[in-house]
Amino acid sequence: QFWLSICSSPRHRVDARPPFVLQSNTGPGSWDTEAMVSDKALWCRWIPSVPTDGTDSFVLRNARVPVCVTRGASEELQTDRDGLSLVDIEIREGKIFAVVPAGIPRASNLRQVNVDGGMVWPTFVDIHCHVDKGHTCERTRNESGSLAGADDSCAKDETHWDHEDVRRRMEFSLKSAYVHGTSAIRTHIMSGPKQGAIAWPAFYKLREKWKGKVELQGVSLNILSFFRDEIAATELADNVRSHGGILGAAVSCTDRGGYADDEYTTCGNDMPSLLDVVFRLANERGLDLDFHVDENGNEVSKGLLYISEAVMRNDFKGRIVCGHCCSLAAQSPQELARIVAVAKRAGVVVVSLPIVNQWLQNRDERGTHTPIRRGVTTLKELDDAGVPVCLASDNTRDQFYGYGDLDMLEIFRESCRIGHLDRPISRWPLAVTARPASVMGLDEHAGYVSVGGPADLVVFRGRHYSELLSRPQLDRCVLRSGKPLMEDVPDYRELDDLENIEGDTERRTSVTFDAGPARGGG
Repeated sequence: QFWLSICSSPRHRVDARPPFVLQSNTGPGSWDTEAMVSDKALWCRWIPSVPTDGTDSFVLRNARVPVCVTRGASEELQTDRDGLSLVDIEIREGKIFAVVPAGIPRASNLRQVNVDGGMVWPTFVDIHCHVDKGHTCERTRNESGSLAGADDSCAKDETHWDHEDVRRRMEFSLKSAYVHGTSAIRTHIMSGPKQGAIAWPAFYKLREKWKGKVELQGVSLNILSFFRDEIAATELADNVRSHGGILGAAVSCTDRGGYADDEYTTCGNDMPSLLDVVFRLANERGLDLDFHVDENGNEVSKGLLYISEAVMRNDFKGRIVCGHCCSLAAQSPQELARIVAVAKRAGVVVVSLPIVNQWLQNRDERGTHTPIRRGVTTLKELDDAGVPVCLASDNTRDQFYGYGDLDMLEIFRESCRIGHLDRPISRWPLAVTARPASVMGLDEHAGYVSVGGPADLVVFRGRHYSELLSRPQLDRCVLRSGKPLMEDVPDYRELDDLENIEGDTERRTSVTFDAGPARGGG
């Protein structure tokens, strides 16, 4: 409770503001509220004038916004070399009424909230997550940190899964994402016999519970070889359609992706015909597709090319997403250009997961060699060629990545560093806001600071990218329909009874891998 003592100290206390309701942990899985705690959220120290009395009409003055994520703004906005503009944002009854150049006198009887040049973004959209697997890294550890180690330890963790275990871990992730400023998430869901039977029902319940706070979409996750069994594949596709989901598969997505011995996700010469099964099932049911693809650094791994060709061969009209695509970085310039050109013609959207891929890829399982490859896809080349690129969280505290908190600012910050997306950052904010919102088919205002749309905004203290990306911005203020969130991120101790951490003297034996979907599931 360090920050509580800071906010309540004489130096920082703002007695004029009404008390906040803060979250407390009153038992396993709980997220109940304490009554009227007279302390303030972190952001109150620098913007105490944000209304907390239920008012949803005011003006955010001197806000710095990435112009690329504005819609319906004044044409008089001036843009700096980083694509930022200093504006006033007028909010009326929870909706954005106007976005105009800062400092222009306007007759208004609304409250004025001066954010002193702090950046204002739309709420985030996280298009590739695995919330069903989240927060399992301590109880079933990936000892090697490799992709193969993740596959094996993920399969072992299945022994812990039941409805309550999955529901609580999933909801913990949603609480975290919500407080960090995310308003929509697409999660891939393990869809083998046991895990799918547990995870999908939990997902359906949470999707309804969180509607209006975090919009949820679910993608079935199975390895490509699963589609050899067309009866099982048809049943899966029917279930996905009946619950408004997206059909997915892992293609050329192991450490040996692209090689003949990868019988799970490459499937030798059968890859085109198996992809045709996936596309036929999707076409017949009007389903969108979302693949895990080429999660390795192998030059021979060209799942993206095969999928793009399958799009055109099957005359697929739905939306199609390919996540990871790491092996593009291993292609020659000529081959890269060829694959990217086919992907563009096919209308593929690429989702990069830079933090997770850098952690997993090119890892020495013995732990004695430093990685020499970054493990991420060719972000700039794809973007320059006109292939839409999104950035997303991927895994959170599980076997595929032992860290993370579904904080999309962290994802954007580290992506800029890993992928050299700065100089200038320019339109890259679209990759975590409006672009994934469009791919997910969300409301036209989603992912934008949009006139006429809800005032779903994230207000940061950092004024320039050099400030925004240097600190974690824990004192950000998240507005939903013009009202600030008062919740704090949940305490990890809420999940302690689910951990069941492995000891050094009592190791679990590996579960027989029969369902398959964990492979290539990062």
